[in-house]
Amino acid sequence: MRTKHNKKRNTAFVFEALIREATKAIVSNDTQRKNKVISIIKEHFSNGSVLNRELKCYKALLETKELDKYTAEKMIFHARAEHDKISKSKIFEKQSQLIKDINKELGTSVFSNFVPNYKSFATVNQIFSLGTSLKKRVILEAEVLESLSSKTKLKESKLAPVDNLVVNSFVNKYNSKYKELLPEQRDLLNKYIVSLGDNYADFQLYLVEELTRIKNKVQESLKLPEVQADAEMLTNTNIVLERVDSFDVTNISEKELKKVLKLQSLVREYESDDTED
Repeated sequence: MRTKHNKKRNTAFVFEALIREATKAIVSNDTQRKNKVISIIKEHFSNGSVLNRELKCYKALLETKELDKYTAEKMIFHARAEHDKISKSKIFEKQSQLIKDINKELGTSVFSNFVPNYKSFATVNQIFSLGTSLKKRVILEAEVLESLSSKTKLKESKLAPVDNLVVNSFVNKYNSKYKELLPEQRDLLNKYIVSLGDNYADFQLYLVEELTRIKNKVQESLKLPEVQADAEMLTNTNIVLERVDSFDVTNISEKELKKVLKLQSLVREYESDDTED
């Protein structure tokens, strides 16, 4: 008999649904709604909070790849052990508060947002659930074990410890490619590197806000006389806007990071052109 999965009680799903809601608000220029979403995320998923602790357990199993079988088995064991340390009554209480705030401030439509790999979220949820039978748990853990061992392109050293030396090394690599980094680019890289530790949720929020800034600047550039007078520039600027709107902040690789860096450089060019006039 299949266990019914309640996605509202799946902390990782709700977090990703909120991130997508923030992205939708940016696309539609709904600043008020975007601020409400960010406020809810910051309140319920701050570092050290019950839901943030649970989210980290989910992410350990959802965002790690290319492990050998032994390490993958240890990852599952320790993720379960960490999850077992969190009071289930506290999780339920905090989830209830979160659901209440979402319903009140944003509406139930948030829970209908499309989240990729939803099945994986449900699988991990059942592994953590006390109500899952032993047989079912073993089968589900085998699925996660296969996922953890799968050969996909690994994101940048996601499990490596982060310190200033690592940050500087990463930034220096980009300096060699992009000459001198802009202050906002260095800030983005620093936050990205730190996010490879325990602050990925904070980085996603920062990225949502940075993309909002970029979009506003690009929209302002449409008013520049040289842009309005040049059909090709006008078309290219609108293409840039479309790329910003379609950016997925829930899955950031180094490739995606480079796209944001280029957008930041482009915005600075627009600002320089505007100043020169």
